[in-house]
Amino acid sequence: MFEVTRWHMPPTDIVRLLDMVVVNVLVCNTDAHAKNYSIMIRGNGASLAPLYDVMCGEAWENVTKNLAQKIAGKTRGDYLTGRDWQLFAHECGLNPKQVIDRVETLAESVISEVEAAQSEVAAMPAGGHAILDEARHAVERRARTLLSQLQEFGGDPVPGSTGRAEEAEAAAPLVSTAMGA
Repeated sequence: MFEVTRWHMPPTDIVRLLDMVVVNVLVCNTDAHAKNYSIMIRGNGASLAPLYDVMCGEAWENVTKNLAQKIAGKTRGDYLTGRDWQLFAHECGLNPKQVIDRVETLAESVISEVEAAQSEVAAMPAGGHAILDEARHAVERRARTLLSQLQEFGGDPVPGSTGRAEEAEAAAPLVSTAMGA
C-alpha cells in the first residue's frame, strides 16, 4: 500500500498511511486488515480514505489479541520494539528514524488525549458502556508499552540485503517533507 500511495497520491498521504498503521497498533485494533485501508478516487486524483472499522481487541475477552497484519513479522502489538519499527520502515521504503519518531509522537499524543476521548465517547447517547473503561486502559497501556520498547534496537538499524534500500533512500526526503522535518 505504501508503494501505491507513493506513486499515485500526494506525499502527505504516505504519512497519513503510516499514521493509520501506527494508530491501529496503538488502539489495539486486531481487525486492521488490508481491506481496511482504502483509496478514494476522484476526478482530480486519488487519496487515502479516512481510517475506519476500528475496534479495541484488547477490551474484549473472546477477540484475538493478534494484529491482522504483521509489523516486522510480529503479530502482537505489545511485543513491538524500536528494531521492529525500523524493519517495518525499511519494508515500506520509509525512513526508519522518522518512523520511530512518528510512533513516539503518536503514542505520546494517545497518552495525553485518551482521557478526553473517553469522556467524549461517554457523553454520547450509547457511550456509557462498561467496555469503555477497559478500552481506555488497554489503549493507554499499549501506548506506554510501545514508548518503553522504542529504545530496544538490537543489531543493525536497517538491514541492507532486502533489495529495498534504493526505495528507502528515495522515500526519505519525501517522508521528511511530508512530516514537516
